[in-house]
Amino acid sequence: MALSLEQLWKGSLVVLAYLVFNTSINLFNRWCLGIYGFSFPVTVTVCHFAFAFLALSPFLLGLESYKKQHREAWRRDGKGFVAIGVFTAVNVACNNSSLVYLSLSMNQVITASMPVLTCAFAICIEKNYWPNNWQILGIIPICVGVMISVYEEAHNETLGVALCACATVANALRTALSSHLLSGKLDVFSMTWYTGPVAAVVLLPVALYREFSAVSEYAVTNMGPTVGILLGGSMLALTYNIVLFLTIKTLSGVTMNVMGNIKIIFLLLMSRVVLGELAEVDVRLASGVVLTFGGFFLYSYGTFQKMKSPPPPPPPA
Repeated sequence: MALSLEQLWKGSLVVLAYLVFNTSINLFNRWCLGIYGFSFPVTVTVCHFAFAFLALSPFLLGLESYKKQHREAWRRDGKGFVAIGVFTAVNVACNNSSLVYLSLSMNQVITASMPVLTCAFAICIEKNYWPNNWQILGIIPICVGVMISVYEEAHNETLGVALCACATVANALRTALSSHLLSGKLDVFSMTWYTGPVAAVVLLPVALYREFSAVSEYAVTNMGPTVGILLGGSMLALTYNIVLFLTIKTLSGVTMNVMGNIKIIFLLLMSRVVLGELAEVDVRLASGVVLTFGGFFLYSYGTFQKMKSPPPPPPPA
């Protein structure tokens, strides 16, 4: 299959949108949950999923083209929707909990393994997915390079490592399964609408048990900021989730996670430039950057080669 100019620029726009909104949602969450002090991560996440469902409902319940597909979609992919929602909830809950016991750098080291895990799960879940040799050669140095770049010596408890590992596995499973479902008739709006309520329902008891009293007390004296954070964050999260599924549908879940790792390295370098610390780059960070971008070039070359080549014949029965 030849790679057309239209496919190239559309793919580039999708990658740019993913990087912009991924960075934006992470910065927003870091600001409101950490710097501003609105420390109710589960409540925020439940509101994000609930808002997405309510915002998309007029379109998916009102448009005739969508109304006809709901029963068939749930009959065909209902188990997948539930699994994606549960994996999303497990990822959010375990990842947020891991940061209580784990340094942020160690959290990033563990989550940097996402492309390898997603690739392994995609091979098992997707019938027609198999990376070529260039992609396999590129994925490993990308992961190792990010791990080397972000790691810092810190006190890390075993429970935190276990929670972060669970979150990473759940996220990889969600990505691989989403890629499988989106390769069919499903579009990104339906995927967001079907899976969001499942994640919200799974996380709602946790939010009520752990955060309801504290959120209520905070909202009484800070109603304006509370509404602004929840509403603004929900709109940003809705846009990000749509872009996330669009990236998976357009490029594949593995490629999306590769781009996430590249983003980490890019932000590390940009922070050094902005803070005037570029001269202080040590051998460890430099080695990680070289490994990551070297792996990225190999992976990109393999991806373009795969796009230009005809699909392989199915394996014999």
